[in-house]
Amino acid sequence: MVGVALYVAATAISAIADHASPARSVVGIVLTAASTLVLPVLARAKFGLAVQLRSAALRGDAVLSLAGAVLAAATLVSLIAHAALGWWWADSVAALVIAVMLLGEALRTMSRR
Repeated sequence: MVGVALYVAATAISAIADHASPARSVVGIVLTAASTLVLPVLARAKFGLAVQLRSAALRGDAVLSLAGAVLAAATLVSLIAHAALGWWWADSVAALVIAVMLLGEALRTMSRR
């Protein structure tokens, strides 16, 4: 999870430095919308099973599934913000916030061991 947080943060910082905006494609938008709908359901199921099994590993995987859903939702919002308001940086800022949240969750998970 720490690796994912660092990767997301590094990618976001690089995108901000390059003034990169998210690419738009119909397939990408459909997959992102599907991820926004499906991944929270998957994460909830994993969380429930992790509690039953008392599995920190499965809980960490559930957090990553939920983070994927949040990233997908942030991507959809940033595409809308970029198209409507010209905010090319919205996706990268959202990714940085998510990276901080992931890092915090990783630290909490590691402290439970």
